[in-house]
Amino acid sequence: MNRIARALSCLLTPLTIGLVPMAAAAQNNYPNRPIRIIVGVAPGGLIDVSARLTALHLGPRLGQTIIIENRPGANTTIAANAVLKAEPDGYTFFYGGAMSASPIFVKNGAVDFVTQMKPVSLVLSAPFYLVVSSKVPAGTIQELTSFSKQHQGKLNLADISPASTMVMHAIAERTGLDFTPIPYKGSAPALNALLAAEVDVVIDTVPNYMPHIKAGKLRAVMSTGRTRMPVLPDVSTGIEAKAIDFSTGSLFGLWGPPGTPDAIVKRLSEEIAALARTPDFVAKFRAATQVEPVGSTPAELLKVIESDKALYGRVAKRIGYEPQ
Repeated sequence: MNRIARALSCLLTPLTIGLVPMAAAAQNNYPNRPIRIIVGVAPGGLIDVSARLTALHLGPRLGQTIIIENRPGANTTIAANAVLKAEPDGYTFFYGGAMSASPIFVKNGAVDFVTQMKPVSLVLSAPFYLVVSSKVPAGTIQELTSFSKQHQGKLNLADISPASTMVMHAIAERTGLDFTPIPYKGSAPALNALLAAEVDVVIDTVPNYMPHIKAGKLRAVMSTGRTRMPVLPDVSTGIEAKAIDFSTGSLFGLWGPPGTPDAIVKRLSEEIAALARTPDFVAKFRAATQVEPVGSTPAELLKVIESDKALYGRVAKRIGYEPQ
């Protein structure tokens, strides 16, 4: 090593060592400014409401304001890509269902959350429910399957999303349920069509349908959750009914850009898990969303997304589904 190299080495080594405490100090001081959570849907609806409620209660625990920014469009890929490219400093996150932006469903601009994003915590897990119109004489998945077989090609499904389509095909694969999909642009028009008996069945999260189920105008025959939900304790899960061998639903979580410091991710995941055990927050969250809040480790969030990715990928391949 020549004299110049030795001199540079002497200068740079203390400087490099000094950066480590500085980085650690910045993380220990976290957060010291507002945090931004980008949501890939318009204001209103289950995703936005759950994000805002969580931010409202999580902010005081962190001592900072959490700002919700809505960037709807392209199956949430606009929001997901904004976070993917954001500075990984712990101040920008994505909230929503990771599978909606998946390459399984989206052709252009898709984000593979399993390999590209930094998982933080699961926040909400809302199972899908099979809900039937009043004209369908079925109260269980077995009765619905029997009815569909007796009326081949006449059981019309309100097809509202690629994910619900995949789940319906997975149910049909195991039970022999026969259905004809009819596309609808979301839950609201599907609900109206179901109430008018223009379609026979929908598979969706339950909040929009709950008042009509309680009023007896619609019936829930099965859920895709792992356990029965307190809001509909009499409705069996598909696993109980041996109609499916998996659990799934709308899984909403918090994700950061790749490279977000582990210490910050750990702090946030622990705070969300603690919040999900707080009685006041649980009561408000349940009232607003009809489901319980969830807190998880990053590894647990990644595991459920990997499970859904495997399920939807297998069904998409079998039915020849092409990303849109």
